[in-house]
Amino acid sequence: MSESFFAAVKVVTPMMLLIILGWFTRIKGMITRPAMKEVDRILFKIFMPTLLFKNIYDMDFSQGLAVKEMIFAGICITLLFFFSIVISKFLTDDGNKSASLAQAVVRGNYILFGVAVSEALYGEGNIGAVVMLSVVVIPAINIYAAIILELNRSGKTNFFGLSVAILKNPMIIGAILAFIFKFFHIKIPVPVWSVVRSVANSTTTMSFISLGIGLDMARENTDTRLLSWGIFLRMLIVPLIFMPVSILFGFREQSLCAMMIIFAAPAAVSSYPMAVAMGADGQLAGQLVCTTTIISILTIFLWTLILKSSGLM
Repeated sequence: MSESFFAAVKVVTPMMLLIILGWFTRIKGMITRPAMKEVDRILFKIFMPTLLFKNIYDMDFSQGLAVKEMIFAGICITLLFFFSIVISKFLTDDGNKSASLAQAVVRGNYILFGVAVSEALYGEGNIGAVVMLSVVVIPAINIYAAIILELNRSGKTNFFGLSVAILKNPMIIGAILAFIFKFFHIKIPVPVWSVVRSVANSTTTMSFISLGIGLDMARENTDTRLLSWGIFLRMLIVPLIFMPVSILFGFREQSLCAMMIIFAAPAAVSSYPMAVAMGADGQLAGQLVCTTTIISILTIFLWTLILKSSGLM
């Protein structure tokens, strides 16, 4: 039990300290939110795709693809997509709020938390399942989030425009490039690879500090009822439904860790600017990111402790 407890502490402590550091720099006026938004753009367009590229490029595909995990994750995310639409429409008649709520339920912060948690548990370079599943998870959650927001904005989905937008997503581009390099055995020159590694290795640190800077629990006019429902659904109901199913399907160790992040990670940071850009309720989206991020420190600790104690992960 003590070993499992310290393993759980090892997972959440770095994340918690980095978030606190970000929050501290903001309240001390060392950086403003407008300035950090520009940093967030760089993180989203350069750093996180580079991290994904590096992890895929480093993977050993000789052991085969995680086909079972990919199919399972894809089906579960699809079910979660339909569930999020139904439950959000049931909870509110306001389309903008409903869209922000549904997006938060289906769109977890997979890459950032997946890499941080799996590396804490298994060490750098031993996160194959998390990286492999990103090939399914990243496109799926982005597609479904875009559909939710587009349906709210126009009442219909422009599939061609949606497809183009998805293919232009920096994360998708990073993954595609990595697979091209792997498939054609393209060797990256050592000086270039050292830059790729440096950028990738600093991504997690910068991203969690950015999360801390963005935390703001004092905004006015918050819809506390829908905020509470969003927290309840994303952080409790979703993992309680899908984690036991994942265990019943036989997933263990790294594969189960990846499933834990899919279903127990907080709402993705990118859900806020996307909600604003597509006419949904940006304030609710932002509050869901803030609150679920804070709560995830406790919930991921508990899930890690439970799964490690039971010998499943």
